[in-house]
Amino acid sequence: MKRYSKKLIALAIAANATPAVLQAQEAGSNATQLEEITVTASRRSESIQEIPYNITAVTGEDLQNVGADDLTKMSQFIPGMQMIDAGARSTGLVTLRGMNVGGLQASENQGGKDIISRYVNDTPLLIDFKLVDIDRVEVLRGPQGTLYGRGAMGGTLRYILNNPNTEAVEGSVSTEISQNSESDGISSEVSGVFNLPLSDTLALRVSGTRVDDAGFVDYENVLVEPGVSNAERTIKDANTEETNSVRAALRWEPNDTFFAQASYYVQDQTAGGRQAVNPEFTGGDFSSALRYEEVRENRDDLFNVELGLNTDLVEIFSTTSIAEYEGTGNRDQTDLLCVDIWPGYCDFPEFSGFTVDDNNSESLVHETRILSTESNSPDWLDWIAGVYYEETDTLLDAREYTPGYQDWAGIDTGYGELEYWRFADSTFKEQAVYGEATFHANDQLQFTLGARYFEQEENYAYDCTLLPVYWYWTRDTVEPECDVRDGSIDDTVFKFNAAYDFTADVMFYATVAEGFRRGGTNAGAQLLDSEKAYDSDTAVNYELGWHTTLADGAMIFNGALFRVDWKDLQVPTKSELAAINITGNANQGQIDGIELSTQAAVSDNLTLSGWVTYYDHRLDGDALAIGGYDGDAFPGVPNLQFNAAFDYFIPVPVGELTLRGNAYYKDEVQSRLNDITYEDELYEFDNSDNEVLDSYVVYNLSADYRLDQWRASLFLDNVTDEYYFSGVRSAKRYGERGQFYYVGQPRTMGLNFTYEF
Repeated sequence: MKRYSKKLIALAIAANATPAVLQAQEAGSNATQLEEITVTASRRSESIQEIPYNITAVTGEDLQNVGADDLTKMSQFIPGMQMIDAGARSTGLVTLRGMNVGGLQASENQGGKDIISRYVNDTPLLIDFKLVDIDRVEVLRGPQGTLYGRGAMGGTLRYILNNPNTEAVEGSVSTEISQNSESDGISSEVSGVFNLPLSDTLALRVSGTRVDDAGFVDYENVLVEPGVSNAERTIKDANTEETNSVRAALRWEPNDTFFAQASYYVQDQTAGGRQAVNPEFTGGDFSSALRYEEVRENRDDLFNVELGLNTDLVEIFSTTSIAEYEGTGNRDQTDLLCVDIWPGYCDFPEFSGFTVDDNNSESLVHETRILSTESNSPDWLDWIAGVYYEETDTLLDAREYTPGYQDWAGIDTGYGELEYWRFADSTFKEQAVYGEATFHANDQLQFTLGARYFEQEENYAYDCTLLPVYWYWTRDTVEPECDVRDGSIDDTVFKFNAAYDFTADVMFYATVAEGFRRGGTNAGAQLLDSEKAYDSDTAVNYELGWHTTLADGAMIFNGALFRVDWKDLQVPTKSELAAINITGNANQGQIDGIELSTQAAVSDNLTLSGWVTYYDHRLDGDALAIGGYDGDAFPGVPNLQFNAAFDYFIPVPVGELTLRGNAYYKDEVQSRLNDITYEDELYEFDNSDNEVLDSYVVYNLSADYRLDQWRASLFLDNVTDEYYFSGVRSAKRYGERGQFYYVGQPRTMGLNFTYEF
């Protein structure tokens, strides 16, 4: 009986290279094999086991097998990836290899820029992309600054989409319904893919999805009339999600040497509230004490044109993208204002506060690269060179309101109920040139040298702040205070790699790679000069790794040992005078780690796989300005993490039945650098709100039945209904009512039907 080549759970494999599993009986043979995935992480198409880097690749089929339709679920299967699951309302904090020193208090202030770069094909785009019509996802660990700019200091996450093809009319339709143990409603998802050849050289591909998540967190204290009364109401299952996404791509390929492709992608999302709970205040495990609904709407548009030319001399690839983002949302600020900013606000019995945030950005990204070809390059040399340009314009309008307070206090600021306002217009530009050269000393030994030179510039046409209530009491006039500033930096990052093939199935490699993340500016009318900007931070990754294929292709065992030296760490802190959230710099840190993965096709029916990571992470030297001491562990980073999975094929008279399951474990984590209160002539800080988030295990099971073009899957996620947290906002700053924990999704059962044509 014929079996599908991508049936088994290559997703749970991992850390360095992730081949899909092929169980095949050809011409009566019972041999079980492993099929390797072809990736383009090195900007060339190569077998993943032959790339001397630490990379995970996950095929679209494997994502479907485990029901991973977004980054939240997928992150369980990526070794070394950490994510605060804040729900649909936020993209969340995503890190690799333990590179995080920001607190886990709230996704709004994690400290500095993103630590990893995220790409849709070749366009950097910070979005929780819905995984529909995906060819594969590639995850590269450690600094990737040579080939991937945009601050790829911790690693790079790439979504590779399926291209239109002229081979056949094909596609699929899928529908899914599910319900978790805490929700009163049914969640659903409908998606479809359609590929249409228009001629022998032209093809159109359209895909889309609609997600309706019923939510499971109850907002139990939402105000009915803010600023008028303290009457409250309950909103059941407030953290809903409605997401619509569509992608259309047109590809013209007149011959074997040239192609042109234009794509348009749009994702429109409405999130009903945070995936956050406050059980200590409400008494309910899945309830929130926030006074306002925290609805957020996000829209991403991406237009992209790709051109490719493959000649006997060189391969040329060019990509140009225009990306637009619009986001509007509100946050409950009541407890922050009362507890942390000024307790006098709460003298008003009906006091409450909320924000309305508008964020808009437009980006132009272009990259052209040239690669050597086998026919025009000597046997001992491969090379790649490229240029990169990015320009991003960002508009920010953040307003904070305190309904009824000014009337109660008997003041008139001239700005109504406005308590805080920041509006800014900034432009970021980056220009870069890069290249890599690989020298083949012989058939077994190769060396790669890479470098990237970049210039970055950030300009603020204006950055204005207004504090109407506070300035009413402390200034003669209440007017916005604006700042015009700019900054620039240029630098070079390098990479060295050596790889040796002991045999065709055993390779060892060594890598030294530099990473860079740009600095930035802090906003605030009362910041000291030393607080108005923070520096870039850098990292150097030293790594020894191996890729091995054993037992005639029936088993793999991959691993890596590494050390990251991290300098000038970007960290969240508070300003000295006004207690405003800002970003600062610590001195340096160090991460030592080991990453292991294995997969074995035990029989024609059973495959076992797993990975494990262990990280020893700490500050190297005191960082008193942000409350850190030598040896402090990084917040949110577990020492131990692992995933174990099985894939079992059951022979049935008609069709195919496969059972799958995995267990994901995450060790306990700290929420802050330490829990020490400190004060002297220079520094004062209070980290007594540090908490330990307990370790947890999540089990997932599914049964998948296929018959010809039909597929039905029954799944049960979080089988034991494990109650766990991935982040926390502290009571120290927000009070007993304003604190919360980002909670994991409870036990969820669902059914998926798919028809392929």
